[in-house]
Amino acid sequence: MKKILLLFFIFTVHLSANVFQLSTVVDNQELIPVIKINGKIVIEVKNVGTKQVFSSVFERSEKIYNSLRQINSSKSSLSRIKIRRNKTDRQVYVAYVDNIELYRVTPSDVLGSDLTVYQMAVLWRKNIVEALSTSPIITKVDSENQAFKSSPLIPFLSIFTNNSVFVMVMQFLLFLTIQVIAIILTFRIANRRHKIVFEEFHKRMKKFHNHQIRDKNMIQTLENRIIELTKKLDQNHKADNISNIK
Repeated sequence: MKKILLLFFIFTVHLSANVFQLSTVVDNQELIPVIKINGKIVIEVKNVGTKQVFSSVFERSEKIYNSLRQINSSKSSLSRIKIRRNKTDRQVYVAYVDNIELYRVTPSDVLGSDLTVYQMAVLWRKNIVEALSTSPIITKVDSENQAFKSSPLIPFLSIFTNNSVFVMVMQFLLFLTIQVIAIILTFRIANRRHKIVFEEFHKRMKKFHNHQIRDKNMIQTLENRIIELTKKLDQNHKADNISNIK
């Protein structure tokens, strides 16, 4: 009898466990991440949010999804969500559970709707509370696999929207690009300087060679002139000797 009661208790807890899913829907030919609880859509993340640090709607939806699961797995109850106005930005409303931030709604979230920011925050809370009161469509054991099957793009997109990984990869690529550009520029500058120095040296050698040829020609001309003068001097000296003999 005790075993039967124990199995019944486990089966009851298993059925009453809430199922959280991170999925996507197509709206106006755009892929929009949605958060489901027990098979019901509770939050549609259509905008990255005003003045928030998220790089995409997928990163923001993943943050809200993880917050929901974390609070649900703790002693806190999602049915006790409180909406407060942000102190720093009065246009933003934040949802808390035991002073733990669950999500925040900004003016960008109500674009295209007739709701105010506060009404949208209350609507998300209402959807969560109503979804928690319904029975799960699938068991908790298969929730992760079901979420992955319903939205296979979420893990892939999360890789590129995760700040730590994405920023690190971008910084590495930027650093690598700067290094490659610096090496190319250094090589070009050094090659250009070497070319200029070589051309200058070639010009000087050519000039020096021309000066040598000119000087050689001048020396040759002087030598020829000296030979001519020497011959004339000898001839004049012989002529004088002959005249003296006569």
